[in-house]
Amino acid sequence: MKKILTLAVALVMVFALAAPALAAGWDNPVTPDEFEDLYLNITPLSVEESTIVWYGGTYNKLDKTYPVVAGMKVHAFVEVKVPAYDDLSKDIQDRLAAGQGKLKISTSNLEDVTAQWKYSTETSYTHTALISGNKTSGTLAISKKSCDKTIYVEIWGTAEKSDKDAKITATLGVYNEWDASETQFDFFSNGTKYTISKNATDADYTVYKTSDRTAGVRFYTKSSGQVENIYVVLDSQVYAIHDYMGGNPSFVPVGGTRPITGDDLRDVKAVLDDICGAMGFEYAGDAYITDPLVEKNLGTIVEGSASLVYPSGYVQEIVTNDPGVNPPQTGDSASIAGFVMIAVALVAAAAVTVKKVRA
Repeated sequence: MKKILTLAVALVMVFALAAPALAAGWDNPVTPDEFEDLYLNITPLSVEESTIVWYGGTYNKLDKTYPVVAGMKVHAFVEVKVPAYDDLSKDIQDRLAAGQGKLKISTSNLEDVTAQWKYSTETSYTHTALISGNKTSGTLAISKKSCDKTIYVEIWGTAEKSDKDAKITATLGVYNEWDASETQFDFFSNGTKYTISKNATDADYTVYKTSDRTAGVRFYTKSSGQVENIYVVLDSQVYAIHDYMGGNPSFVPVGGTRPITGDDLRDVKAVLDDICGAMGFEYAGDAYITDPLVEKNLGTIVEGSASLVYPSGYVQEIVTNDPGVNPPQTGDSASIAGFVMIAVALVAAAAVTVKKVRA
């Protein structure tokens, strides 16, 4: 027992000492904002038509979802009010102008899914379906012309499996994306636009303020994406970074031998700190940069979502080989209450068993 305790303490100390070395890359990613003044609501509807007219349809609005098993239909209505263009920040306006706003409808454990959409001012669904065929999700592009408008989406589907919940999620977001050539990625930080370029000059990734290409950071990576060299560019002069793994780097001009000092050191390090700070990227340590990591950590500017969950209605049959546990038959002296107590005991025993297994 003492040996096990000693080993456990030793492991805790090892991981505690290793923690600073592991804190690198996107350990502290940029946190996306939430839409302000966004109205996003999703409502369950009946699957049987009614004489009550609701939002131009003929289906009742339900107070809550209901349990489903395979083959049961679900019906839902999404209402999204896109904020006015002038109420949005500069970075969101820029992305909407580039057509990088999206309304996503996604489902799980549903098949035969359809989703039609229209603006609230329209009387019928005349646009191309958001979801049809064998698809279970779909995306509607949100641009500047969608601002200050309300979008309606009507969704139908059929539960696929009995032992799983069915779910419908609506998400409105604005995203940064790689361009069509997949070589350039723009993002904003504190109102300033930055660009990540792939394979610019001889670097794998070069990051700079979009308005100023004379200053930036070049990342050289292995095939795995692990950063192996970092260079800083300032006024067309390139500086190699030394000893950056410890978080206290020095900078040597390419072609030179001595680290810079004084104002030069301050200015060059300021470029590194500004770029990495905008990315939410920690360069000291075992850091990685890949296309998926860029999208994961810098892709979402702002987002809001809402979901409906239809719980599984599947009830698993309790099977036992114990002849002493059987429902009472007609004429048995055992009372119904006694059988119920036995059933409760079985459930309690099962709960304890699960708890022990998972402990």
